[in-house]
This record gives sequence, C-alpha cells and structure tokens, in this order.
Amino acid sequence: MEAADRTVIRWYPRSRIEKYSPDQVTWARGRLAREFLRGGVMPPLGGDRLRVMFPEPEGGVAEDEGNGVTAAGLANLALVLTGGGHPLSAGRVCFGVGSDPAEFDAEQVHLSGALGEEPGRSWYKPMDAGYPRGLRPSVIEGQATFTESEACFGWHEWCWGTGPLLPEAHHSLRGAYVGEPPVMVNRKASPQGYGTKEPGVAWVFRTEVALLG
Repeated sequence: MEAADRTVIRWYPRSRIEKYSPDQVTWARGRLAREFLRGGVMPPLGGDRLRVMFPEPEGGVAEDEGNGVTAAGLANLALVLTGGGHPLSAGRVCFGVGSDPAEFDAEQVHLSGALGEEPGRSWYKPMDAGYPRGLRPSVIEGQATFTESEACFGWHEWCWGTGPLLPEAHHSLRGAYVGEPPVMVNRKASPQGYGTKEPGVAWVFRTEVALLG
C-alpha cells in the first residue's frame, strides 16, 4: 500500500481544570437554591453555570496536553464502528481523576494502577449533562464538575470511561457501572500534578479531544 493510501488518525487532547474557591461555591449554591424556590427544580452545580456566574475561578487554572488511548479503548472504538461496544455518547461517559503519576501504559484498565482504586486515590463521576459533545468537526468536548466533597486528593492523572449503562459516582471504574465491564478509554499521567483538591472547592475538568488526520 502506498503511503498516500494510508490515513493515520491521531487522538490529541487539551485539558483545563478550573478551580472555584469555597466563597464562589457557597455563593453559587445560594443562587441555585433561590432558583429552586422559584422553579421547584434544584439545578446542579455544573461548570457551565459556574462560568456564567464568575468571570474567572479564584483558585486558578491548570492546563495540560496529550493523553494515550488504551488497548481496551482502541478495541472498544473498533466495536463502536461496527455497531457494538460502549459508545462515547452523552450520559454514558464518565470522567475519572486519580493520584498515581505512573506513566501511561496501553494495558492499564483503571486509574491508580500501582496503588489500587480507593476513595482517597481515585474518583469517577458522570460527565456534566450534555457531555461529551461535538464542539466542532473532529473535536469532542468533555466536562465533569467535581463538587465540594468529591476527589479531595492530589490529582496526577485523568481518564474517560464508558460502559453499558449510565454511570454513577464511585471510587472504582467497575463500581461506576452496572452490567458488563466498563472500559477506560484513555489515560494521562502528570508527574508534576494538577494540584491538591481540598474539601469545599469545586473543580471543573474540561477536555477537548481533536481527531487529527
């Protein structure tokens, strides 16, 4: 096969963590409570709303690039293309963060591989409503909001996971899904880390994945 006949698709993410302070979270909760009293439905504390409420997160921003697709993630994507597998569709995908800085290995199947998944070392939760979504052609945007008591540890890694049913927040990827085993689609480890999340703050993890030819 000639080189011109081959197409290589690259998976290239950019990530951004927006860190909202306890004062910002308290104010946002109060505003959401007032909306609840007026409309009868308690809105979630999500990244989209926080960005509307505040010009910038008082805790700062952490940014990073790159991420590897796991062997299980590649196999799942191949199944999706043929009508099987676990799709990367809104409501089915979870966002995971962990404390293990060990470098990427394609055979990894969950975060915190060296130490094991525990509430103080890893946390998975559904993406915010409407995510992941197509941001523009060939770009997928993911977002999850980790609220006051969630994932309170040093962040050194992140992933996307998908499974057979809607995920629930849990410290293990397997515990986040019911039914068939889920798949950790990708993983990024950062030796320097993204900071330590303390109780009372809310961190919004945003990722744009570009599929490049």
